[in-house]
Amino acid sequence: MTGPPRHLLLAFDTSTRWTTVAVGDGRALGAHRRADREAEPLLEHVDEALDAAGAAMEDLRGIVVGTGPGSFTGLRVALATAKTLAYACSLPLVGVSSAAALARAAATAGEGAGPAGYAVIMAAGARDHYLAIVDVPADADRPVSQQPRVLPPGTDLAAEVVDALPVPVGLAPDTLGPRAQRRGEAALQGLGAALLAIGRTRLDEGDQDDVATLVPEYVALPRGVSDAGREMAWSPDLP
Repeated sequence: MTGPPRHLLLAFDTSTRWTTVAVGDGRALGAHRRADREAEPLLEHVDEALDAAGAAMEDLRGIVVGTGPGSFTGLRVALATAKTLAYACSLPLVGVSSAAALARAAATAGEGAGPAGYAVIMAAGARDHYLAIVDVPADADRPVSQQPRVLPPGTDLAAEVVDALPVPVGLAPDTLGPRAQRRGEAALQGLGAALLAIGRTRLDEGDQDDVATLVPEYVALPRGVSDAGREMAWSPDLP
């Protein structure tokens, strides 16, 4: 005799300075946690979110993870954790562009006017920035992100985003003005729900990623890391 169908998703993202963890079915958010990425191990936040949702790993139908762009170390921790959980629990894995999820969150919070392009801007180290242009169509659960790029110090950010709605994430409040700042805050607040919604849409369509080959969306590698570092070796047989 089989048990009740599993309908919940676990989603998490560590591309920014915060850890975001969410549990829900992609339509309703059961639990949401956000904390400084350095404060506690990711798995502790996962346990807390599951407890807050009254759920266990056995209730999950899949794992959703933000793939970046973002912190090199943060992305590798998130991807390694997601792969291990998906493999150990025999769950499908969905990698979602963090920029696309942030843009979707800003759009669905009403921080825009209808279908639009969003320019997600994130810190990249001490002085650089990541920029990703994301198209959020009327069906917000299918956002499409262009290839992110790195903007060097001194770049005029306002000029770079003139044709899209800016979404500054984790930047100084006066970077692009108060409206853009509110958009960025809404994006961070809604990131967990956006990951769940995008992940649900893909899983409903039978789409998932390969646990062995999914890699973070690196834009630039830290100094001292060779290009081979873009690959992310993973196997259940690794010690």
